[in-house]
Amino acid sequence: MGTDTNTIEIRQIHCTTCPSECLLTVEVELDSMGVEVGVREVSGNRCPRGAAFAHQEITRPMRVLTTTVILHDADERLLPVRTAEAIPLDLHAQAMELLQHTTVQAPVSMGDVVISNILDTGTDVVASLSVR
Repeated sequence: MGTDTNTIEIRQIHCTTCPSECLLTVEVELDSMGVEVGVREVSGNRCPRGAAFAHQEITRPMRVLTTTVILHDADERLLPVRTAEAIPLDLHAQAMELLQHTTVQAPVSMGDVVISNILDTGTDVVASLSVR
C-alpha cells in the first residue's frame, strides 16, 4: 500500500457488532484506477471489534442470509431458513439461486441442516422453524 498515485477516501459506517453502533470514520486507500487497496485508519470505535468490523466491511462484507425454501408434506408451503453464520455478501445472489431450487421434506426441526457448507463457505443453511 501507499504509492504516490493512490488516494485516500473518507467513509463513515456504523459498526453493527454490538448495541453501541459506533459511527466509524474509515480512511480507505484507492489505487489510481479507484480500486480499494485497503484500510489505512479507523477511528470512532469504542472497542477493538469496531476496527475489525471496518476492515471486514471494506474488504469483503459478510451478512447472514435469510430466505425461504419450498416445504413438502406440511400445512406451510415455505420453510424459513438462514445461514448459520455470515457469508460473503458477494455470494448472496449465487446462494439465493441455489436455495430457489431447494426443497425440504417435513417434518423438520429448527436448526436442521438444509444445505451443508453452502458454496464452500464452511457455513450451513439451517431451518429457522420447526414444522411437523
